[in-house]
Amino acid sequence: MAQIKVRNTPSPRLMETIGATNQTTPEAIGELVANSFDARYEDTKLLITVDMRNGAIGVIDNGKGMTEQVLSQAIRIAEDMSQHIKRGKDAKGHFGMGLKTSCASLGWYYEIYTRPAGGSVEYHVAFDLKEFSKRKSDDDAWTVLIDENEPDSNGPLGTAAHGTAVIVSRLKESNPAVSAVLSYLGEAFKGHLKTGDRIIILDSVGSHEAMPSKEKLIPGSKVEIHTCCGPDGAYRITGWVGLDEQTHNNGNYGFNIYRHNQLVEKWDKSWFRAHLMTSRIVGEVNLDFLDATFYKQGLQQSDVWRIVSAHMTEYLKGIVKASNAVSKKHNIQKPAELQRIIGELRKSYDEPQLDYDFKKFGTGFEKGGSKGSKPKLSDAVKNLVQEHSLVLGQGEGKQEISISYFEKTLGNGVKAPFD
Repeated sequence: MAQIKVRNTPSPRLMETIGATNQTTPEAIGELVANSFDARYEDTKLLITVDMRNGAIGVIDNGKGMTEQVLSQAIRIAEDMSQHIKRGKDAKGHFGMGLKTSCASLGWYYEIYTRPAGGSVEYHVAFDLKEFSKRKSDDDAWTVLIDENEPDSNGPLGTAAHGTAVIVSRLKESNPAVSAVLSYLGEAFKGHLKTGDRIIILDSVGSHEAMPSKEKLIPGSKVEIHTCCGPDGAYRITGWVGLDEQTHNNGNYGFNIYRHNQLVEKWDKSWFRAHLMTSRIVGEVNLDFLDATFYKQGLQQSDVWRIVSAHMTEYLKGIVKASNAVSKKHNIQKPAELQRIIGELRKSYDEPQLDYDFKKFGTGFEKGGSKGSKPKLSDAVKNLVQEHSLVLGQGEGKQEISISYFEKTLGNGVKAPFD
């Protein structure tokens, strides 16, 4: 029987086309930041700088850097890096696709500068994706040159003894929003930031530090999650869940799911019916035992995921019941009824009872809040917008829904602090 030998070499165009994902700019930067966390040097705290000045995006860390051997493997397509470096048990990456995909989604040219710990050299490699796409598919198509130099104190790594810098230029989005990146990183790496790691963003205005995101919950509604499911309780789920002060019609409720301290699923609602009455439910869970999708923008819908989903759907019935109760008949405005609902919620999860005076609680955004009325517009905002109000469902026994909306009064040229 005859056999035909086929050379399985991917087209060089792959280097550019892998950037055609649905990653947002904050998500792509977050993937590069995740690589920095994987490269932590010993037990030191990480300082990661995201430089968004001069029409480029740079992610610079004080991690352990890469030797020439590790770098040469890291720049290959889909190389199993666990074969070349010792990864911690909480490593986020595996095949190195996040680096290449994120860089290609951000721009058409990127460079890597790296100084390995304990070494005295700096390695540099550059990728021009337009040039790569023009290469012929032959044995030399994927040849890449790595420069070995003395450390350059004027380069992206400055005077650092070790670390890595990834610099992306010829950006596809000319003016990425710094505030969106700052908000995403504070949420995506909340666990790391709480333990002392730092992420600094530099822009034309100055420096900004990513801070762990905070939630505004109804007092006493936050419940710690410690539960197991699967054969012999093999799958341990930790985190928390609570009731937001407000209902949400923008989809910003549900669970932020983390894997090894990195956000992989935002506002997931798989474990309860998405509805206005459940739109107070917010929480965070850690599912380290599940595999993420290839680009770490979700979790693989495996048998384990289905086991977890069935368990969590049952586990969350108490918080779902409480969310429905709080949202009915203006109960958010009734201290005694709110106290009863929160008491039942805590009892259902064996949480200590809360000693709290709900007469003092109020968001000011719902009828009967702490101020007794809706919040007033500041004078600065009044100069920019005109407020209109609409009330639906008035009448005996009907749930009342108040809607406020705003229109700019000075034309499209007005620079308001909102869209």
